[in-house]
Amino acid sequence: MNYAFVSQHLGRFGLAAILLATAPLVAASEQAPARDRWHEAIGEGYSQLATETQALATHASNYCETSSSESRATLEASWLDAYQSWQRVRFVNFGPIEQQSRAWQIQFWPDRKNLVGRKVENWLKADTSPSIEAIANDSVAIQGFPAMEYLLFDERLSEPGALAEPKACDLLLAISTHLAATTQALQHDWQTFGEHYRDTQSYTAATLEAGFQTLDTLETKRLAQPIGLAGSAANAYLAEAWRSERSIKLIAASLVGLDDIFLPGLRTLLNDAGQQRLADTFAEALDDARRQANQMGAGLAPALEDPDAFADLQRLYINVGQLNRLSREVVTALGLTRGFNSSDGD
Repeated sequence: MNYAFVSQHLGRFGLAAILLATAPLVAASEQAPARDRWHEAIGEGYSQLATETQALATHASNYCETSSSESRATLEASWLDAYQSWQRVRFVNFGPIEQQSRAWQIQFWPDRKNLVGRKVENWLKADTSPSIEAIANDSVAIQGFPAMEYLLFDERLSEPGALAEPKACDLLLAISTHLAATTQALQHDWQTFGEHYRDTQSYTAATLEAGFQTLDTLETKRLAQPIGLAGSAANAYLAEAWRSERSIKLIAASLVGLDDIFLPGLRTLLNDAGQQRLADTFAEALDDARRQANQMGAGLAPALEDPDAFADLQRLYINVGQLNRLSREVVTALGLTRGFNSSDGD
C-alpha cells in the first residue's frame, strides 16, 4: 500500500479533522516521541487482539467437537475477551484498519436494520454450510463480533443443542476463523506501516482526532442515544452488544484503551507544551470514567429498568462528557484547530 499517498489525502478520509495551526505550540520535532509511543502501544494492542481472536477460533472449534455447558461457557468468555481487546484499539481509525473495511468486518455497528440477525438467519437456512471463503466474500454484517454474538446469545439459539447443530457450528467456525485471519493481517500491516507513521507529522493530528472522536462517539452514540439523552426515548436496542448484555463491558474496555494506549502519547505532547496540569486533569477524568464503568453492571439495557443502575449510567455519561469538554481544551492548549470530521454521522 502507498502510505505516502494516504498521508497526502488525510482530509479525504476524515482522518485529520484536527488541523495544525500556523504556529503549533508543539514543534514538529517534538511530536515524534508521541508517535513513537503511540505506534508501540497500538502495535501491542493489535497483537493482543490477534492472540485473543485466535484463541476464540480455537474455542469455537473445541465447542463444535465436544459441545457441553463447560465448553460453551469457555467460548462465551473467549468471545468477550476478544471483543474487549478490539474495543481497546478501536479508536484507531487510520492506516491498515481502513483497508478492506476491516473495522466494519470486525464490528458492524450501528445496525438499525438488524442486518446482522438477518444475515445469520439466512446462512442458517441456506442449503449449504458456509465456508471461510464464503464468509470472507459476504457482507461485513456476517464477519465479526456481532454476528458471533447473535449465534451465542440470541434467544432461539440459546436452547439446548441449538448452537451445536452442524450449520450453526459451521457458521460459528467460519466467522471466528475469518475474524482471526483479519486481525492477524491487521497486526502484520501495522508493523509494516510503522516507519511511515512515525515519520509523518500529520499522523499526530490524526491520532489525536481518533482518540477524541472516540470520546464523542461514546457520549453521543454509545450512551446518549440508547439511554434517551439525545432528544428521543430510551432504546436499549441502539446499544452495542444488547443481546449479550455486555454494552457497559465494551464501553469500559474502550476507556481502558484510551487510558493505556492513547493517553501516554497525549501526555507526552502536553508535557512538551508546558501543559502538565491539563495532562493530569485529563488523566484523572479518564480514570474516573474508567472506574465508574468498571464498577457498573455488564449491560446497558437492565440499567434502564433499575433506578440506581440508571443513576450510575447517567454519572458515566456525565464523566464521558467531561472528557469531551477537556479534549477541546487540549486541542487549544496544543495550538491546534478542530475542523469538520467527514466520518461524523451514521
